[in-house]
Amino acid sequence: MGLRIGLRKGLRFWQPAIVGLALFLGTTGCVPGAVPGRPQFTPQYHLAPPDVLTINVRPEPAMIRQLTVRPDGKISFDLIGDVEVRGRTVQQVREEVTKRLEEFIVQPDVTVTLQQSNSRVYFVFGEVGRPGAYPLVGDATVLNALFAAGGPAQFAMLGSGRLARPGPEGGSVYKVDYNAITKKGDSTTNYPLEPGDVIFVPANVSAQIGHVLQIIFYPFQQILGLGGRFIRGF
Repeated sequence: MGLRIGLRKGLRFWQPAIVGLALFLGTTGCVPGAVPGRPQFTPQYHLAPPDVLTINVRPEPAMIRQLTVRPDGKISFDLIGDVEVRGRTVQQVREEVTKRLEEFIVQPDVTVTLQQSNSRVYFVFGEVGRPGAYPLVGDATVLNALFAAGGPAQFAMLGSGRLARPGPEGGSVYKVDYNAITKKGDSTTNYPLEPGDVIFVPANVSAQIGHVLQIIFYPFQQILGLGGRFIRGF
């Protein structure tokens, strides 16, 4: 139950970025070109909305607060007001809170712990068995993500997947070759995942043609359907 609640919270906070990336990656079945090289991997955990922190300040009287990182990437704490935490580690937040509290408390003993990691989710869309948001547990890779999402669907274009990684300047898109990973043992595009990553598996040419034909013939289907009902009415 707690995991599902965390995923729903994470999906709500990431939703604007997901919608933009989905439109970017999936409109009319087109797939953008990938940038060269590999995405950078940051092993240290960096905070993001809607992670939950617990801050404990001593000596007595102790202050204990459980705070959710807001969509603007900040938290509010007694005496010092807003603190920017997005992109920072827990240790960096502890140092910042301690430094600012020293103006009000002599030698404050500050403890900051990550209570809930709600931002550690990734997303899989396109031609897979179960598209959606998934928790990022441990050192997961693109292949782990595809298996968690039920694997490629029947009409997936296995050599032209994409990994979209959000960034401060709009993010980057990298090629994912599922065939090379599974059939050739080439792990070049089996990238380690980071929170917020979006994996997109496009449809193959046959599926794209079928989608276009469906759009073209949809108005005629509606007309024929109306005509059929009209004829049956007599």
